[in-house]
Amino acid sequence: MSTLLAAACSTAPQAADPATMVGWADRLCGVVVDAGAALATPPPEVDVDNADAARSALLGYLTALTDGVNRAITAIDALGPSPISGGDRAAQVAADTYRGMRAPLSEARTALHDNTGPEVVAEVAGEVAPRVAGLDLADPTAGMAGSDFARWAGQAPRCGRLLAAHD
Repeated sequence: MSTLLAAACSTAPQAADPATMVGWADRLCGVVVDAGAALATPPPEVDVDNADAARSALLGYLTALTDGVNRAITAIDALGPSPISGGDRAAQVAADTYRGMRAPLSEARTALHDNTGPEVVAEVAGEVAPRVAGLDLADPTAGMAGSDFARWAGQAPRCGRLLAAHD
């Protein structure tokens, strides 16, 4: 039994077919496209003279951003292991970027829930928009030129649209 288990563990997995590799890259790029759309939503206009309306608008905005980030993380996790060398790294970079957004978004929502003053609304509005604008995950193949992942992603429709949208 242990010989069989050792043999099974040491056997190299069969290479996936091209359609599987292109499909996996396409799904990852699709997640990035969808998350990018959610994160591209401009922040609401904030009128600090009407703190309640501004607070409500910011809470809705932050909730939409958080939902988009959470959907992206869940979708990346659901991809499973990449059949492409370098694919897991690309997925990990994307997931880590989105995970890094969760805490600041949560902190901003908590600040708005716990405080109703116009100064907090203005502070949150001033911090969130630049952070979201600074997020750069337009290309999951960045830094992977010549890799297997970049090769298969180059054949994936959503990866092509993603790259074309940012040229």
